[in-house]
Amino acid sequence: MNTSAINALRPEFDSYQNNDLQSSAVKLWNRMCRAYSPRYQHIKTVLTEHLVEYFNEHLTADHLPNHRLIISVSDDTLKTCLSHYDTIEQRRSRGLDYRHNLPEESIRQLYGEPTGVKILFGIQGTGNGHLTRSRLLAKALAERGARVQYLVSGRQKSELNDMEVFGNYWHRDGFTFVAKNGRINFFQTLVHNRFFGFIRDVWQLNVKDYDIIISDLEPVTAWAGYLGNKAVIGFGHQYSFDYDVPILQRYSIAGLAIKLFAPATETIGLHWVSFDNRPILPPIIDTTIQRCPDENHIVVYLPFENQDNVASLLNRFSGYRFKIYGPRAPEVIGNAEFFQMSVTGFKESLQSSRGVICNCGFTLIAECIHIGLPVLTKPLKGQIEQLANAYTLEQRHLAEVFYCLTYENLSHFIETARRKEANPYPNVADALAGWVVSGCRETVAELSGKLWGGGGG
Repeated sequence: MNTSAINALRPEFDSYQNNDLQSSAVKLWNRMCRAYSPRYQHIKTVLTEHLVEYFNEHLTADHLPNHRLIISVSDDTLKTCLSHYDTIEQRRSRGLDYRHNLPEESIRQLYGEPTGVKILFGIQGTGNGHLTRSRLLAKALAERGARVQYLVSGRQKSELNDMEVFGNYWHRDGFTFVAKNGRINFFQTLVHNRFFGFIRDVWQLNVKDYDIIISDLEPVTAWAGYLGNKAVIGFGHQYSFDYDVPILQRYSIAGLAIKLFAPATETIGLHWVSFDNRPILPPIIDTTIQRCPDENHIVVYLPFENQDNVASLLNRFSGYRFKIYGPRAPEVIGNAEFFQMSVTGFKESLQSSRGVICNCGFTLIAECIHIGLPVLTKPLKGQIEQLANAYTLEQRHLAEVFYCLTYENLSHFIETARRKEANPYPNVADALAGWVVSGCRETVAELSGKLWGGGGG
């Protein structure tokens, strides 16, 4: 809980009239829960850090509907707490056990640690980056005893793989884009997405039983939580556009588009660098990946390009080997071998490669930076995030960028690609899971500072 948030609500507190102690206390507690934390701060922290005076001076008649009550704490318990706050504050200031005068049952309710926060976690299934980082976060949340229900949208369920970590996950259509030959087909994207079906999915999704909603740019859970007055944590690379990161001016509309696509009450952006200590986290990647002996092949991940054209073009580079991952069935065409995407197989190919040719997504390039692999990348035409990524990569000299799939644009990279110095990232999935389960007590800026450790550029 931070003081600035409290001060921001001071005029609202001051505008209320004192009312009956019992009902007003419930409403004030509800107001604080909604304003300060995606998951409620324990009343111990509230009483001992910031809000004793507000319980005394600013009992509110907020008149919030009962269905918005966030936390199950009885009126009697709150009344008992308020009747003892003077003693609590006095004993706390003297370094004594300030719980001494509270009844045992009240102590258990007020001060007991949570046992398994209940989370609804939405994942955007388009591409593989969202699923890759969500798998890592899912494992970290499970290790902390969180109870999580996963929902995936944006791709047909039959096209999803390596989903075991998500257990009995739910699937919805959501929204996605249609690409052909390296560019977004806006007409087909409009026709493919069912807007009224999306509204139905949002309306029917029950979010009231969850403590918190996490959305990796997944619109069904984000909108259901937003409309249901639930705290929604939006995390992912796209949310870094909320801040002043280098981005071409004509793509600045991306931030607004993301807010409309998957709204959140708290956003956590991820990026390759911190941009002078912006409150952005490093990428969520598998930090156990490491370079293996170089097997002298190049990994190619261009799933939105015409795969026949890709194979034909790469076959012109005799003497080089290419491992191509994407939608095509496994086969060998000359020096190009096709593989279908799998977590284990792709990881092994990546670790033993000499370099990577890929579209301008986020997570794969982060993995390459982490272990020091050179990257040649082509942004998907019409995809705002990828065009912004290309701009940052060029400005920061993190990768080579090309915009048209031609022999000339590939030749220099294929002939000269050499491994370079690694730039390892911290275990962000573990830190973020701990932050969520502990009640989000740090600010995102504080969490960011710890993870970058003063670096990040």
